[in-house]
Amino acid sequence: MYTVGQLSKLTGVSVRTLHYYEKLGLLQPDRNSGNQYRSYSEDDILRLQKIAVLKHMHFKLSEIKIILDNGETAHNDVAVWSRALTQQMTIVKQQQAKLQSVEHLLYSTLYAMRASEQVNIDEMLRFIRELEQPRQGKALREQYFSPEELEQLPVNDASDPLTMEWADILRRASGLLAEPPDSAAAQQLAASIMEYADKMFGGDEQLIQKYWDYITPHEGQSARVYGMTTEVMQYMDAIILIYTGGEDTQIRNL
Repeated sequence: MYTVGQLSKLTGVSVRTLHYYEKLGLLQPDRNSGNQYRSYSEDDILRLQKIAVLKHMHFKLSEIKIILDNGETAHNDVAVWSRALTQQMTIVKQQQAKLQSVEHLLYSTLYAMRASEQVNIDEMLRFIRELEQPRQGKALREQYFSPEELEQLPVNDASDPLTMEWADILRRASGLLAEPPDSAAAQQLAASIMEYADKMFGGDEQLIQKYWDYITPHEGQSARVYGMTTEVMQYMDAIILIYTGGEDTQIRNL
């Protein structure tokens, strides 16, 4: 058993906070009938450990209480502690997945702003929609591509420096739409696209074509990948065709 002072010193949780947890019903230490001193058991330590993890993950104290009240006591039981830690790891992984999803959306929005050099309201609306209805885009890709192919796809990964490189290429393409496909600027862009495609897909022409077909919007649809409108994609096709000497090549672009 531990006094409130001992527990505070050993855990770094202030006495005031421990008292507050008791007031909320998060912790229920034993009270000495004579002097009302608090005594904390191993059960209380397990609950405090859970509180620390969940609080660090930004759960509200009211939410933490619900989680704890659905748990079990410890009694120095290895199995109980193992189950508790395993449950916490599950919660941590769920939160990590949510945070990664938000990170991806934030990066996608930065990508869109870099590609267009403006704030796009449609992109902001998509951001909100993705937060409210997650996994739709990912689920669609998983239906279309194999797991091995998914590993190679450009999906606005914040850790991949190639992502922003494509945003720069896309911005250049959007600015050249009025240029003839055989102009010097257009052909320089074609060279950049071919070089980028080789870096991104490792020369896998079949996957390049498959990805191109996947991102091509159907008639009446908006761009499936930001900025890749029908007009932009047709222009890229045209400049690549000239760049490759009119060959019927599958390496058309990203």
